[in-house]
Amino acid sequence: MPDESILREKARVAVQSGKLPGRRPDRTWGGPGVGAPCAVCGVPVGRDEMEFEIQFARDRDDPGLDKFHVHIRCFAAWEFERGGS
Repeated sequence: MPDESILREKARVAVQSGKLPGRRPDRTWGGPGVGAPCAVCGVPVGRDEMEFEIQFARDRDDPGLDKFHVHIRCFAAWEFERGGS
């Protein structure tokens, strides 16, 4: 896994590009990885690792949730880069 400065840069790019929202998730779930790619670093979260699934309610005319899987360290980097609010 990359060091913290690299993860923070990847998180910053994810927010700036719109790949990840820059606001607090509406729901956060934690548990074992399901093998989905991490929305921050792109590396799948293995079944032997812990992950967060962060969910955001859509504000558009398309109701539902946008869901993202992230490593715990990637989540921390994203929280830091988005300002934690």
